Amino acid sequence: MGAMCLAAQGEGTPKIQFDRLVYDFGKTSQVETVTGVFKFKNVGDGLLKIEPPQLSCGCTVAQLKPDTLPPGETGELPFTLHLGQVKAQLDKRIAVKSNDPQTPEVSLTIKADYTPLYEINPRTLAPNLAFGVKETAQFTTLTRTDGKPLRLGRLVASKPWITATVEPGAPADDSTARIRVTIQREGPPRRFSEFVHVYTVEQTNTPVSSIYLYGQVMGEVSLTPEALYWSISDATNTSAERPEALVLRRVTIRSTDGKAMELKKPQSTIKGLTVELVPKEAGQVYELVARLEEVPASTVSGQVSFETSLSAQPKIEVPVIVHVFKP
Repeated sequence: MGAMCLAAQGEGTPKIQFDRLVYDFGKTSQVETVTGVFKFKNVGDGLLKIEPPQLSCGCTVAQLKPDTLPPGETGELPFTLHLGQVKAQLDKRIAVKSNDPQTPEVSLTIKADYTPLYEINPRTLAPNLAFGVKETAQFTTLTRTDGKPLRLGRLVASKPWITATVEPGAPADDSTARIRVTIQREGPPRRFSEFVHVYTVEQTNTPVSSIYLYGQVMGEVSLTPEALYWSISDATNTSAERPEALVLRRVTIRSTDGKAMELKKPQSTIKGLTVELVPKEAGQVYELVARLEEVPASTVSGQVSFETSLSAQPKIEVPVIVHVFKP
């Protein structure tokens, strides 16, 4: 009899039905995650088989319980949405595929109007340290959105040449603080991507928010642009068959402090890419001319380098990407 029932289920038609398609949490704050459950039922007369849920982002976790349902049985899809540290209108999707012939895929939506308990404005700073300057500072404001005292604990920078301090003078019970972030010249000229983590007195192990720093320590030499890029859609053409604008790339190299410099020995790590240095203004401006003589079979990355007469920057490297699109 059991075998006959299973056979009957196999011959029937499964049909999935959710109790809701949208889970809207409305205005949400002072929490790190929200959780909920989508409930579903097999309202057909065949065995329902459900695939693992497909999530629209890594901030959502969901799991089916169970993934196979006989007719008339019910299941659940519990989920957790991590809200992050940024004020946002969240709209996340979960795709559920099954053997339901009429609705092979169901799209579930999770919504939230999220305001973090601690809000930084601006969250991202872009400090550039000009050549000859020892340090530079920028400011941001941290606010506790529920109006209670901020009670800041530590400000921890990702590198020792970054310091962050709270501007003095604010009342102890204030919900807002102005933070000064200082970048000091240390190490060679470079671009950097760093951060400052913010901790409170109540929450000492996990940062309540973070300040992100994307900037540059300038040297005696400036490059425009700072990288070389080719986008090739037809790799079969030789350089002679392609327009010069698709073959050549140029980088203007300048002395930032007006001192004379000498550039020499240009080299490329990419096969088929030739480079030369052309003086434009004696000791002040050069042009790096890169010619893609041979198109690689697939996308490659590497660098072009050259030597200088400057003790602080004896060698400069320029990133190179040749992106080859294949049909």
